[in-house]
Amino acid sequence: MIYTLENETLRVKVATLGAELQSIYSKATEKEYIWQPGAELWNAHSILLFPTPGRIAHDRTIIGGKVYPATMHGFAKEMEFVAAEASKTRLVLDLASNEATRFFLPYEFIFRVSFELRGEVLEQKLEVINKDDKTIYFSVGAHPGFYCPIELGETGDDYVLDFDKPQAIKELVGEENTRLLTHEEKAWLNGTEKPLSEHFFDNGPCLLGNVKADTITLRSKKSGHFIEMGIKDFPFMCLWGLDTKMQIFCIEPWCGMSDYTDTDHVWEHRIGIEHADVGQTFARTLTFRVG
Repeated sequence: MIYTLENETLRVKVATLGAELQSIYSKATEKEYIWQPGAELWNAHSILLFPTPGRIAHDRTIIGGKVYPATMHGFAKEMEFVAAEASKTRLVLDLASNEATRFFLPYEFIFRVSFELRGEVLEQKLEVINKDDKTIYFSVGAHPGFYCPIELGETGDDYVLDFDKPQAIKELVGEENTRLLTHEEKAWLNGTEKPLSEHFFDNGPCLLGNVKADTITLRSKKSGHFIEMGIKDFPFMCLWGLDTKMQIFCIEPWCGMSDYTDTDHVWEHRIGIEHADVGQTFARTLTFRVG
């Protein structure tokens, strides 16, 4: 099912399958900013990554001494969420633990995703509610895809990424074929602005650590069009797109990261793993502003 949220500035569409944000349309610019998969380049819009973003070594993990299957970016993107609340400007979608989720993750939980329009801003809140009798461990992430260039006639060379405060971001180097992390790091950004180009993704995605920004903005130096994301308290990020020519730009804030090549496979030991104690709720909020 597709829900539509709307106010005087934005029209937003969200699917119950995967709680996927499918559209952000600005009435002011008369533009769509979320990727619409018509060119068969990426058959999604903005998937959510739970209970893990990134890659899992050997597609298996160990929880409580038992081996469980686990796949890249988790299972939530393929699950049907249930609407707990729906109005013209607010939507709350829940995924409760069930037989299908327990096949991968032996915890009792509710993964709640809420969307709310606040003027020119779309707020997306991710909550993991512990319904178990023990501490539960997980990671969360978002994988929105945006049109880039935003304005037809522009190229990737016309764009930059702006961070709201100076950063000392490290690129986490992955193994060439598996893209599992190698423990090697290299400087990626010292400052606030990262120039883009048509060939930005020629060497594959960028896996980033030590992200300490409140916002990141994909901005055209030529037309001034932009997409601003609030990413406070997401310490990791993946940037992903297609090589040879800029067409889609994915900005993926993550709480968690891919496995190391020498992982012990223990779930609780994964890089950036989060948790919620009994009766507690883990929460992170993303925001979107476009122009």
